[in-house]
Amino acid sequence: MKKLLLTILFFISTGASAWEPTKPITVIIGNQAGSGNEVGFRAISAIVQKNNPTVNFVIELKPGADSTIAMNKLYEAAPDGYTIAIPSHMSTYVTNDIWQSKIKKFQYDSFVTVMSMGQSPLCIVANPKSKISTVSELIRLVQTTNQPVTFALGGGAHRMAYEYFMLNTKGDKSKVDYVMFPGPAQVLQSVASDAGTEFGIMPIAIANSLVKSGHVKLLGITGDKRLERLPQAEPIVVGGNHIGVMAAWALALPPNTPQEIVDWYSKHFIPALKSAEVKQYYDDNLISIDAKQLTPQGFDKHILELRKEYMPLAKTIDISR
Repeated sequence: MKKLLLTILFFISTGASAWEPTKPITVIIGNQAGSGNEVGFRAISAIVQKNNPTVNFVIELKPGADSTIAMNKLYEAAPDGYTIAIPSHMSTYVTNDIWQSKIKKFQYDSFVTVMSMGQSPLCIVANPKSKISTVSELIRLVQTTNQPVTFALGGGAHRMAYEYFMLNTKGDKSKVDYVMFPGPAQVLQSVASDAGTEFGIMPIAIANSLVKSGHVKLLGITGDKRLERLPQAEPIVVGGNHIGVMAAWALALPPNTPQEIVDWYSKHFIPALKSAEVKQYYDDNLISIDAKQLTPQGFDKHILELRKEYMPLAKTIDISR
């Protein structure tokens, strides 16, 4: 009896009772194929799977309503660790509150968010045949155009960057408009096409390959820093300010997920995110990590700052257009 008790105590003390996945994990992504959410997750999850051969992730793309459909599904999922999502910071935690308020079932703080998965500057690109080649020329165009001008957008962060750009340049919205696509890859294809839109906003991580091949022209990037691997990318300045909107993705679990499940994801995803393989992939694709957002507490602080800065602008935007 004493030996049995000691054995039980040993297993408890060594964490043998901690949660471990024993069946495939569904990964919900609220975009079409090719989004930063998807490509970033695939890079990190490949390392998690290599280190844990019995773990299997099944990606389920559920685009629609700027990821609200996907996050509604996560909100209703069992908090058992077998359903996760990779939401965008700006959409799920800021703009869905305003632009999708009638269809979303969740609050911005409903989910258990483990950590941020990475971020990339947004960029404005133009069709290669466009007469516009710089941000200064684009600013003059949206202020003075007599012909319709269209931007392609693929998500809440893209729309926020567009609205910030138009507001601070005093662009003419009677002539300048946007069209929404289900994801950034579709935006990029539209701008590169002869029959598509002239301008588009998407993560530079997604646009980079077509920028390098000359299929789209890079006009500028959001943020206030130049990119070491893309030094020609000019940070955009409008009205004396940089556009601070970034494309960024997180790892989220359903409401009320137990701490032991959260701990499992932290234990396996943070080392994968910091691995040499992911670092190389992120560097090559112009994605960075904010170390302060690698804990639930750090991420929550970031989201509160993001909401404080951008909710006032989101509330002023006419979502009927």
